[in-house]
Amino acid sequence: MPTLVMMHGMTGSSQMMQSFAEKILPDGWNLLVPQAKFTHPRRGFTWWRYENKKDDPKRRILSSKELDDVDQNLLYLKKLLPDDKLVLGGFSQGGAMAQELLQFDLDVIGIIAIATRAVRPLELKMRLEEISAASLFWMHGEQDHRVSLESGAEIAELFEQANWDVTRIQHQKGHMIPIEFHFSIKKWLESLAE
Repeated sequence: MPTLVMMHGMTGSSQMMQSFAEKILPDGWNLLVPQAKFTHPRRGFTWWRYENKKDDPKRRILSSKELDDVDQNLLYLKKLLPDDKLVLGGFSQGGAMAQELLQFDLDVIGIIAIATRAVRPLELKMRLEEISAASLFWMHGEQDHRVSLESGAEIAELFEQANWDVTRIQHQKGHMIPIEFHFSIKKWLESLAE
């Protein structure tokens, strides 16, 4: 059976993501809910630390220090991943990490990208041209003030250009995972195992 890997966002934790991940997990699947390596100064954990505390998280390009944090977490995650069919997913920073993991030779059957953006879009585009197409579940809120809808939509477009099967859900809320779509995510996951 496949393994679902669900990653929390900035200021989140594996514990905070666990109940949502269990809710969408298909019967018989394995679940991995890793926690980012870096402690966030306010609460929880973060996959990369913004250098300037007053910095705008909507900023499109990460600094070299921030990208170094991403790379440290990628190596940490790679060691945790089982040798299974994988669905890599996450919310916000966690969704960005899911896409970043595609740089490794993994048996990925799906990506879940919720309220997120691409960290290195050009590198992602090139990697998508090299690997086998799979399925993407993309969801983003029109009122998202942390990650713009435009930044999020870039992900779906990159995967569509690479001939992935893309499911898009655009909702009217903000930076969140609306409860009314939890069942849609589970049904999408179940379809991958058919």
